Amino acid sequence: MGVPPKLRGFKPLGTACHENEAISLHFDEYEAFRLATYEKLPQDQAAVRMNVSRPTFTRIYNKALEKIAKAFVEGQTIIIEGGDVQLDKNWYRCNHCHAVFQSVGESDIYCHNCQSNDVEHINRTLQDWRLGDEKTAEKTCICPSCGKRKSGKLGVPCREEQCPDCKSNMMRTNNPK
Repeated sequence: MGVPPKLRGFKPLGTACHENEAISLHFDEYEAFRLATYEKLPQDQAAVRMNVSRPTFTRIYNKALEKIAKAFVEGQTIIIEGGDVQLDKNWYRCNHCHAVFQSVGESDIYCHNCQSNDVEHINRTLQDWRLGDEKTAEKTCICPSCGKRKSGKLGVPCREEQCPDCKSNMMRTNNPK
């Protein structure tokens, strides 16, 4: 995968977001959808770009279409996270302006767009997702408004937790392996 998605996900307008409504679209599914639908590449060329076989690409792409269709028809939020991908460089996402950028070194990382130091190391987030288990995933909350993540409290549903940044109600991520 070359460039990670600019956004953490999408949410529908006109519906209340509940914690059990989030659909997890993996980075590889996002990339397959982007290449075949947005860039309009034939599947064999898109498979080469993703370094997978054409049948594997088709399976990934069809899974992405199923998830996007379900979210669209049922009015569910899509969270773009996880998956079995390797990023080619160190990528970061600014939690303030949501810009996605690369950095050469690991010291003094800041957003070149808005100068914020509140940045997420996307490579580490992916690694943490791969190393996590369902118990960890059930305790991870995400804000559907601003995308902020935080660990949930045991016994407290994410929908009852408030985002520390924008004060919206959080929702549970749905990222089983």
